[in-house]
Amino acid sequence: MLQIKIIINIKLFCSKVGEIMDKEDFNYLLNSMEVYDKNKYNYTLFKLKHNICQNIRIARKLANMELDHAAQLLDLQPQSLRRIEAKNDRDEFSSKVLIMAIMVYGQDANFYFEDWKKNEMLLQKEKLKV
Repeated sequence: MLQIKIIINIKLFCSKVGEIMDKEDFNYLLNSMEVYDKNKYNYTLFKLKHNICQNIRIARKLANMELDHAAQLLDLQPQSLRRIEAKNDRDEFSSKVLIMAIMVYGQDANFYFEDWKKNEMLLQKEKLKV
């Protein structure tokens, strides 16, 4: 049954492609396909963004970089970087910020996708060395 719904929606989508579609039409068609569990998608996206944001904070601290200096290198206002790094704020960042953080902080790209709690323990170990 799901396959039939997807095929019907794809045909609807393809018939609309020749027309000019606005964002609402596109989102409506995408949401009506029911190809994935939207709640699971939203939860996964939330967890992924939060994990990356916390790892941005940890990478900056491992690089021994002050927030104001890091913000300047990342082409951000300090309050924007503060919001990205906050544990309880909305986790929003651009791919440019992530790429710049990878380059500026000197951590491997995989670091940002590792469990931030594991990386937090790494940070604590580094603090004990000092």
